[in-house]
Amino acid sequence: MYAWYMSRTNASSDKFWIFIFMEVNLIIITIQACVIKAFAAAGSKHLASISVCTAFLLTSTFAAIVIWLITKKKKQLDQFRTLIREQNHLQKSIILYTGATCVSLYCFEAISNLVNIDVMLDLLLLGIYTLSVIINLYSLFLILKSFSYYVELTWIKRAEASQRAYYTTLSQQQKNTNKLLHDYKNLLASLQLSLQQSSAAISPDTQAILSRAQASLNQAELGKSSFTSIKSDPLKSLLYLKWAESMNHNVIMNVQTEGVIHPLESALGFAIIRALGILIDNALEETVRIKHHRFDVTLIALKQGLEVSVMNDVGSDFNPTDLEKKDFTTKGDGHGNGLSIINELMQQNKNILIRKSVINQQLKITLFIGDS
Repeated sequence: MYAWYMSRTNASSDKFWIFIFMEVNLIIITIQACVIKAFAAAGSKHLASISVCTAFLLTSTFAAIVIWLITKKKKQLDQFRTLIREQNHLQKSIILYTGATCVSLYCFEAISNLVNIDVMLDLLLLGIYTLSVIINLYSLFLILKSFSYYVELTWIKRAEASQRAYYTTLSQQQKNTNKLLHDYKNLLASLQLSLQQSSAAISPDTQAILSRAQASLNQAELGKSSFTSIKSDPLKSLLYLKWAESMNHNVIMNVQTEGVIHPLESALGFAIIRALGILIDNALEETVRIKHHRFDVTLIALKQGLEVSVMNDVGSDFNPTDLEKKDFTTKGDGHGNGLSIINELMQQNKNILIRKSVINQQLKITLFIGDS
């Protein structure tokens, strides 16, 4: 009755519980029949009382198991029900499977009742019913497990396809940026040559503008060459996006590399990218706050790992001891807990070390990443 009520008030996919409960009920009935036949064979005269007591004990035991599952394993049951409810093809297969098995067992029970069998055959039937229920539940578990792996694999393939599309788009954007830099370089060179060949005197303001443009171009060219030595697409993507964000704030993110930066193991690579993103965001924020226009990011390939440094100028009010305080933030409560996140990442990845130093009003935070 409970299973029927649940299927009527929640979702039709819960109907498979009815068949599971009916199979368990078949086990209870068979146990009761075995007990009664055993007492009857022993010559007992209180079969009615024995039948009632046996039914009460079995039902109470089953109810206690159900209550324990509902109270102690509610989360797993909800996940089980949700997985079935969300997949129409899966729920139909499970309902059909459990229903067919349940009907088969009850037909077998009906046929056995037409034949006068002894206690030993009843025990054999009990074993068959119990084994059928166990196989049923185990089969459901395997079906759900296999389906969850299928869903996970599908999402991984979709994520990889999106990732490949993103990196392809990013690569195309970098090519377009390089083309713009090349055209800009030619335009700047033509302008400088034209001014040099002109008989008119060049004003200091014009010369200053040209000098700044040339310096920016040289910096962009340097950054472009640094990116080519980074073979990790996620890391290159992060640096490219942060470089573009810095340019939008009129700040130069100077990227320097030593050696070839190879891809890291997935879990460690994710932690490094997250930590580096936090450090770059903090450096950019502080650089903008004190109205400076440059900070440095350095990546050094080591024999057994990687060294990543972010160095930026800080204001005169900066106190390096604040970095060691728990949940320190300059953005208000509940915001800007980036260093706390980095500490958590270090606890989860023991081969990541951090070093902080402030020299001549320059904050340098270095991450050392060893091979796992």
